Amino acid sequence: MFKPLLPLALSALFLGGCAGHAPSKDKVSLRTDKSAIVGIWAMMPLKSGIANVAEYKADGKVLLHPFNCAEPKTQAVEISDYKVAEDGSSIHVQSEARAFDLKVLGFAPTVMMLSMPVADAQLTFLYRKVDQVAPLCDLYVDAKGEAARRTPFQASDFAPAPAVPAGHAGLERYIGKWASKAGAVQIEVVRDASGVYLYHRPDENWRYLYNNVRWTGDALAFNSYAYTEKPALFRHPYHKTNTPMTLEPLENGQARLTYLIDGKRFDSLLHRTKD
Repeated sequence: MFKPLLPLALSALFLGGCAGHAPSKDKVSLRTDKSAIVGIWAMMPLKSGIANVAEYKADGKVLLHPFNCAEPKTQAVEISDYKVAEDGSSIHVQSEARAFDLKVLGFAPTVMMLSMPVADAQLTFLYRKVDQVAPLCDLYVDAKGEAARRTPFQASDFAPAPAVPAGHAGLERYIGKWASKAGAVQIEVVRDASGVYLYHRPDENWRYLYNNVRWTGDALAFNSYAYTEKPALFRHPYHKTNTPMTLEPLENGQARLTYLIDGKRFDSLLHRTKD
């Protein structure tokens, strides 16, 4: 079965991020060590985009840095006093403007879960301990945008234009089917009566389109778009992805396929195949 490299890279990126922030197994609680709260705690973004950062100081002060991933703007820092309950079950926060209690639902050295009543609802907040004051906007999912992504492909989503610009020396080095080490074809540079263009044969799950094809030095740069026609896969992170890529032949006859996911670079060595 065909296994495209990009979905695997997306999964690895997600799992790697989670593993890098896994909670410690050390037995630490606010009941036994109230100073464990000291540090910078970034809140996992809410659906509204709110992603505040709380900076607990050793002197009993807490600085609330307001952030909103959906509506970025500079807001004033709120300074309050805080006190951890003797049994570590809550945190009392008080300023001249207001006072409230945060219930501690769970605590570990690098993550904690707090809650507080608001009107008739109970809000829950998940925090991650970080090294600097900055919101976790890379974890924010735009609810409206995500809902739009989980829909069938429309022609307006991506305009295919796979033609390779003419006039580049050594074009022969690019022509052919390029496969991974496992033998799965990742991309094809086709030359026929209509010209030279990028192509990827559809498989049972995914369809592929290309545009923005251009030469960048000796590398062929382009955007690769993937989507599925199966409703069961509309939630998959690979559905409706638009990925910048480059294909560059090497002296040894192989080619380097480079692509960017969330600003992170991935390189794969491909070989020309007849399959």
